Amino acid sequence: MHSGADRLRVLLASCALAGTLVASPIALGASVSPLDATPEQRKDATDHFAAGKQALSVGNLEKAVVELRASLAIVDSPNAHLELARALRDSGKLGEAWLEYGRASTLATELAPKEERYAKTAEAAADERVDVETKLAFVAVTVIGAADGTVMKVRGRVLAPEEWKAPILVPAGSVEVVLTDSSGTEIARRTVSASIGQTVPLSIDAAPPPAPPPPGKAAADVSDDENPGSALSTPPPSEAPPSTPANPTKLRPYAYVIGGVGVAGMASFTVFGLLSNSAYNDLQSVCPHGCPPGKQSEIDRGKTEETVANVSLAVGLAGLAVGTTLFFLSLPSPAGANVRASLFVAPSHDGAYLGLRGSL
Repeated sequence: MHSGADRLRVLLASCALAGTLVASPIALGASVSPLDATPEQRKDATDHFAAGKQALSVGNLEKAVVELRASLAIVDSPNAHLELARALRDSGKLGEAWLEYGRASTLATELAPKEERYAKTAEAAADERVDVETKLAFVAVTVIGAADGTVMKVRGRVLAPEEWKAPILVPAGSVEVVLTDSSGTEIARRTVSASIGQTVPLSIDAAPPPAPPPPGKAAADVSDDENPGSALSTPPPSEAPPSTPANPTKLRPYAYVIGGVGVAGMASFTVFGLLSNSAYNDLQSVCPHGCPPGKQSEIDRGKTEETVANVSLAVGLAGLAVGTTLFFLSLPSPAGANVRASLFVAPSHDGAYLGLRGSL
């Protein structure tokens, strides 16, 4: 239970803080840097700071917040920001605590080159802020093509342009982000779901939509004066023959590749044909009236070589035929000529044959 003196002190500190906020048009911005404070300002700020730390140590969080804010109203000290962040954190006001940790870290980092003692304050504020972040939700908004005067509202709160660069603290749940131009006309609206411990990325295109055509006039009805080079002055594209590529020379690499396959097939046919024929002649000379079972492996090998030779012959012929066809198709047509050519397969008395037909 708090004593009457403690309650009176809290009340007086509250009144002093309220009076400072009312009297100053820029509120806490009227406080001075620790490097510029007068002895009287340092003493008053230190008294409130000590009272705030004492209250925080005994768990009187309400009094701690009041005293530390009163200290900051006089001197903008990183240490006071850090202790206030801790008091807000312990009070369950994690969002406010996260902001105060940020102020403490930024200010202490700026002052550390001149006051070494603030280096530890900056480190402590940054470390403790990370712990608080795991209990909060954020939205990282990327605005594309924003013009001067573009306004961003997150859950109805207008954000300063410098706040756009960092993740934005939001309550968990549905978050609505709205962009408007300088006149208040809405440009874009997006809604995302934010979760505790996560930073949700959101990209918004702020470029204004294209202006609609004048009423009663379709885009295609715009005159030549308004749209030089309109459809009246541009001939319609002619449809290319379905069997002739727009750029026949693009077929040349395929002709070389497939022709190369054909050449390889013929080479393979020659090699395996000779091996098969050699195996046949050897067996014929050794056993002209039939081979014993001991020669079965040689017979099987000869059959395999014969099969490979036959397949290679088919692949070689087809590759040469297709490669030759593609080569001729890739040749540029004479000026004014309309050459059509196509590859076809037709049945014959001993199977099928591959052919090329065309017309001018």
